Amino acid sequence: MNNMFKTFKTEEFRRAGRFYRQEIKNNYRNFLVAIITALMWSGLVVVQPYLIKRIIDDSIIPNRPALMVTFLSFLLLAGYIKALSIGVRRYFGMQVSYNVEADIRNNIFGHMQKLDFSFHDRVPTGELMARGTGDASQVRMAFAIAPLATANIVLLFVLSATLLNISLLLGGLILFSIPLILSMASKFAAKAISISTKVQESQAAMTTEVEELLGGIRVVKAFGKEDSASDKVDKATDGIFNTSMELLKLRSTFVPLFELIPMAVSMLVLLVGGYITINGLISLGDFVAFTQYIILLVWPLRITAWFLSEIPRSVAASNRILDLLEEKPNIIESNKSENLPSKGKGEITYEGVKFRYGQDTVFEDITFTIQPGKTVAIVGATGSGKSTLAYLLPRLYEPSSGSIKIDGVDIRNIELEELRKNISIAFEESFLFSNTAEENITIGSDVLDEESIKRASSIAQADDFISELPEGYETKVGERGYGLSGGQRQRVALARAIIRKPRILILDDAMSAVDASTEEEIRQQLKTVMDASTTLIITNRVPTIEMCDEIIFIEDGRVKAQGSHENLKRDVKSYRNLLLETEKV
Repeated sequence: MNNMFKTFKTEEFRRAGRFYRQEIKNNYRNFLVAIITALMWSGLVVVQPYLIKRIIDDSIIPNRPALMVTFLSFLLLAGYIKALSIGVRRYFGMQVSYNVEADIRNNIFGHMQKLDFSFHDRVPTGELMARGTGDASQVRMAFAIAPLATANIVLLFVLSATLLNISLLLGGLILFSIPLILSMASKFAAKAISISTKVQESQAAMTTEVEELLGGIRVVKAFGKEDSASDKVDKATDGIFNTSMELLKLRSTFVPLFELIPMAVSMLVLLVGGYITINGLISLGDFVAFTQYIILLVWPLRITAWFLSEIPRSVAASNRILDLLEEKPNIIESNKSENLPSKGKGEITYEGVKFRYGQDTVFEDITFTIQPGKTVAIVGATGSGKSTLAYLLPRLYEPSSGSIKIDGVDIRNIELEELRKNISIAFEESFLFSNTAEENITIGSDVLDEESIKRASSIAQADDFISELPEGYETKVGERGYGLSGGQRQRVALARAIIRKPRILILDDAMSAVDASTEEEIRQQLKTVMDASTTLIITNRVPTIEMCDEIIFIEDGRVKAQGSHENLKRDVKSYRNLLLETEKV
């Protein structure tokens, strides 16, 4: 018996227990109502057989009809209150479970927003979706059945005491089954928790696979890889099937025993009870009440066993959720809150910046200064870290060491919201939301007037084609903007970056999908924007480089050279070779 519940003393269970206690505190009023009404129900369950016993022994056998009416009235009242308590318990219990599920999903999404790009680069989207869907639902189930399970556990002990009070012999036979069932439940839980974790992980793997394949459905179809994609999903589905079957086999072994043992003991009690009643050792009313209590006892035994068998799955889900929620953000707000100077023009200074991606060193002692209002091209070979260098500026990644300053203020001392308000990025991969064109342009901006929207769109050469859409700027662009061409998506994303009139504008190869003539028009229009901002352009395209005031050339994790395009082309051989390779491509 000492080792019976050792499974429930593991760190996983303790960790999940702390999580559950906190959620109960957050919903304690509704949870308390659910528990009280569940206990009320369990008390009335015990009262009903007692009233039947009184009807038999005190009314039917002595032939006292008036007393029968009284007892029947109490029986009817108890039945009504019991039914009412079931409704109240279900309503408040389910409300708690749905609140917990909603809190988990909100906390997961809110926490994911705080994690930097390196985390999202490492963890698949499907895995994160599984934490907020399947795992959250599994935890919700635990809270939904908790009041009922609590009431049934209490009922189990109350019924046991009641049975012993009626007959020590019969009560002892019944109680013999309880430790057997609880012992089996503990053994089941010990084996089930690891398998349950595998099931949850298999479900997450399938979600990741499906999410990725659906997101890349155009590539799948274009390369005729439908069969290969189906095979991948089949493999992921087989993983779920195999782990689920492993759990099912375990459940199929133990759950029938949860039913069989109380039923066998009940049959034995009926046999012995019938014998001692015939011999006058207990009254007929006691025997009838006892048989009803036996029937009632089977239900809490089943519920308790079921609840204990469900705990491992909920614990596994809780730990997976906690693994995510306890992931510490690399980027945190500083206690030293400083504001950017209101008259600052966007001077950028990198001092001894080092950056590691996993075990790989990307930058080693990056140092340079960009004068305010300048347009600077970040140039380097593929994989040299050009984009990463720019993404350090709005703290999408965090450097391992060194400092980055904007107008003399260390970016680590600036509130993230203010920092990112002053920096706009047009990414190479132009992600659009499935909203209207206007909503995609104005996202993250306080500027909502039509004139500003059309002006930003005109600079990005997007106004003409947006105006020709069926509903103009109110046209939905489709999931990920796939209702538009690649070049159109890039222009909408560029307008989104421009409209904010940022202190610093970052263009990450933001015109790679635009045709040459349109790109030239955009470059000419951008000059008016770039005159008012410090602009970083990540590119190896010579026409774009030529429009920049200065070039920062990255090679081998360092700033190889900084200066004008003409000077670098003349003095730096590797820069010259890179441009020649780019032109060939």
